[in-house]
Amino acid sequence: MITLRGVDVRVGARLLLSGVTAHVAPGDRVGRNGAGKTTLLKTLAGELQPAAGTITRTGEVGYLPQDPAAADPSLSVTARILSARGLDEAERALRAAEAAMRDPAQQERAMRRYVRAEAEFEARGGYAAQAEAARIAAGLGLPDRVMTQPVGTLPGGQRRRVELARILFAGQGTLLLDEPTNHLDADSVAWLRSFLASRTGGLVLISHDTTLLDDTVNRIWRLDADRAALEVHNTGRRTYLADRDAIERGRARQRAVVENLAAAAPHLGDGEVRRILGSFLFGGDDAGKPAGVLSGGEKTRLALATLVSSQANVLLLDEPTNNLDPASRDEVLAAVASYQGAVVMVTHADKAVEALRPDRVLLLPDGVEDMWNSDYAGLVSLA
Repeated sequence: MITLRGVDVRVGARLLLSGVTAHVAPGDRVGRNGAGKTTLLKTLAGELQPAAGTITRTGEVGYLPQDPAAADPSLSVTARILSARGLDEAERALRAAEAAMRDPAQQERAMRRYVRAEAEFEARGGYAAQAEAARIAAGLGLPDRVMTQPVGTLPGGQRRRVELARILFAGQGTLLLDEPTNHLDADSVAWLRSFLASRTGGLVLISHDTTLLDDTVNRIWRLDADRAALEVHNTGRRTYLADRDAIERGRARQRAVVENLAAAAPHLGDGEVRRILGSFLFGGDDAGKPAGVLSGGEKTRLALATLVSSQANVLLLDEPTNNLDPASRDEVLAAVASYQGAVVMVTHADKAVEALRPDRVLLLPDGVEDMWNSDYAGLVSLA
């Protein structure tokens, strides 16, 4: 179990999180979203210290960073995994006692050593634990042939699998996993999903594998860097996304036009935000209007202003000139014409095609792709 009370997290001079109070209890499976995920995970693991507040860890915590620290390169893969429970040393002691028993001069003393070593080996799980470690390694795609190899001879992807196997085998109460599916093939990812879903301990997970999150987490922590806040959502990922979208739409309707663009393009200063809004005919008092009172055409202009300012490198535009008056249409098409990224547009408007200056065309419903030429312009006007 991990408990945070009044925790501040900083990266240099920047305040990432302020006054966070939360906990991870047995059975909690927490997915993380937002900027600063890895920094917070390191803080939970104890690798970084909070700038304020306390973090209490009850029971053992297993941590898989994105770049695990190098293990002793001379250890075999099996020994590295077994070391999570001290079984590697217990087995070495057992084998040493067995070897000593072959010497008649040492036999009696070696027998006593063997009894002690065997008791220690069994106390740590013994042969059943070794079989469990082998099953985990196999599940993560580590072939039998590498199990006796020194860790230092493996490529980086396999070394990370070894570290993940070691953490899963350790059986710690709470796991902190940063992108655990990196370097895993599809079969190994499926095995990991099943393994994590069946655990009863706590889990904090950073992953871009949406299926893994859907199958394993029952809570979402969202890191809001703008407010230095941690939002705790006691739902799975799908419900969280639906709730988040509904909340964001409500916030967007309440925010002023200028605030919506500033939120979508935090890299722009206030003057640049207002200049862009002016180019989309939101000048003076119009920039202060709540987005919820805008007309359909105004919403289209604001949406496109937001898109072209957001640093997205691909725009998907579905009839962007619909519901626009002539002046608004001209401004929207000027923005399309000057946009430096890729644009995929559905349109029946000749002027929109002229502004786009397309390179290729996709003919529907057959989905045939062709290079654009002027003959297709006539089809647009007829559609």
